[in-house]
Amino acid sequence: TGGAASTGGTETGTGGTETGTGGTEAGTVLLAGDDVNANGPLQTTVENLDFSGGGHILVRPRELTNEPNTKHPVAIWGPGGGSTPGYYESLLTRMASQGFVLIGIRESSGGSELMSAAIDWLEEQNGDSSSPMYDKLILDRVGVFGHSMGGLSSEATALVDGRVATALLDNSGSLSHDGLVGVHVPTGIIYGEDGMERENAEADYNNPGNQGPCWLGMMAGGGHGSGPWDGASANVAWMRWHLGGENFRKDAFLGNGGDYNNSGIWTTQFKNWDGWKNWNE
Repeated sequence: TGGAASTGGTETGTGGTETGTGGTEAGTVLLAGDDVNANGPLQTTVENLDFSGGGHILVRPRELTNEPNTKHPVAIWGPGGGSTPGYYESLLTRMASQGFVLIGIRESSGGSELMSAAIDWLEEQNGDSSSPMYDKLILDRVGVFGHSMGGLSSEATALVDGRVATALLDNSGSLSHDGLVGVHVPTGIIYGEDGMERENAEADYNNPGNQGPCWLGMMAGGGHGSGPWDGASANVAWMRWHLGGENFRKDAFLGNGGDYNNSGIWTTQFKNWDGWKNWNE
């Protein structure tokens, strides 16, 4: 899949300063607030970036942590074909207001180049004592996610970049139905019941060669743009689980009747989770 994105939400960042930490290792991951359905308490900022030809955006909390043992989780977003990363600013802002530092790449080719380049750039900032992000980022477990073609770029990056700890595809799925073969990090696919991506999403998940933990969620009545907007809470919860170490959110996806498991608009399948443990378990 790779069509242009559908219209979405318009919410912006909110104020406030209270923060918390996620996971079981207190002070490791900065997470603010706990409601995945709304913006968090942190004020946010959006900046244009010029690495690798430019056109990317950085979305982050305006004020970053000053605690030496507390760091921000990182995720890279890929836009749908024909759209820009700013089109998804409502989702990225929600995550930044909860503590995430995100880059939205300018375009998604279906390959890994720009997502990996974005992680490279953040590593440079994290190591640069003159950068506001100096020594404030978690870069050994990065999330990649995206809409349509951006989902394909997420799969490709999860396959080749060892810094990636999880991938989430919004309204996407491998055109050759084998995008998850060889991917061993937890990967989720969100698709709309009426979305043009449905066949690819289902076939990608159902490929018998998949060995990594997989989750598939269909949104009843959803179209090709459902994931980044109506499914925004699932995006946030997934990344807070896998990157933030909030292991109680596992039940939302894998627990019977969880928020994203055969409940409400969601029809869910999952496989290959036996024996899998999160980074802090």
